[in-house]
Amino acid sequence: MTERVGADDFVEAFWARGAAEGWSDVDQAVSAAAEVVGKPIVVREEAFLAAEPVCGFVATLERRHLVMISPTASQTFRSFVIGHELGHILHRHQDHAPQAAYIRDVIPDLPEYKVERALARGLFSNEYEHEAEVFADRLAGLIRGHRGRPSAFRGVFG
Repeated sequence: MTERVGADDFVEAFWARGAAEGWSDVDQAVSAAAEVVGKPIVVREEAFLAAEPVCGFVATLERRHLVMISPTASQTFRSFVIGHELGHILHRHQDHAPQAAYIRDVIPDLPEYKVERALARGLFSNEYEHEAEVFADRLAGLIRGHRGRPSAFRGVFG
């Protein structure tokens, strides 16, 4: 019998690994997060997001987490958006979204990403979004602290 791991356990394990391994980029954090949650995390840039009011979102599928982000030339901005989505995954926000389950029951043919996109609109002030922002900020600090040089902020919004 296996005990279900809680969100706090995922988050604590993630930060412990980050401190021990000294990640210098977000891709290392993505790999570690996938190991912590026991499911692959795939990151993809999606052109359709350029016209949307969100910069990224995560779709939790049966065998993987799919992080979709708006294309950007800025590695700093890319890293922050991915960090935000990792915050949702590691805090297990997908487990606390009964409205998504309800929508999938009512409209079973609706793709998962459209459900998540629809639910993300206008929710920047809710507790999950705040928690994900704080997580991304902490991850950015951890990564900056393990780089050999200060990060350049030129092109952050490019």
